[in-house]
Amino acid sequence: MARWSDAIHLKENHHWKKDLNHPGVYEIGFVRNGEFNPKHVGKGSNTVYERLSKHWNERGSRKIAEYYQSKAMAEQRDMLYFHFIITENYGVMEQNLLARFKIGRDGGIYEWNLKYE
Repeated sequence: MARWSDAIHLKENHHWKKDLNHPGVYEIGFVRNGEFNPKHVGKGSNTVYERLSKHWNERGSRKIAEYYQSKAMAEQRDMLYFHFIITENYGVMEQNLLARFKIGRDGGIYEWNLKYE
């Protein structure tokens, strides 16, 4: 059974291209006291690498782009992390996570997800 990767700085996603060059699910968030705290969940239907690259370049989630724009200094921008699972069942897994943990407006943990997909 697949398991979540360790947390990785989002700015370092290109170093993981070989591992991310598959479909899967990812979460983006912060690491606090050694624990990963997700703010966004998504799927990479082509590759996880493509989706993470879009987020890093502010062409993914509007909420993540807004976070970056509010953090002018590079060291503050570098606070975002991600972790991932490579799976062919990415759509079902993402839906299950959204159903279980909900988006922020519904009191859930995925504050940066704008809708259920």
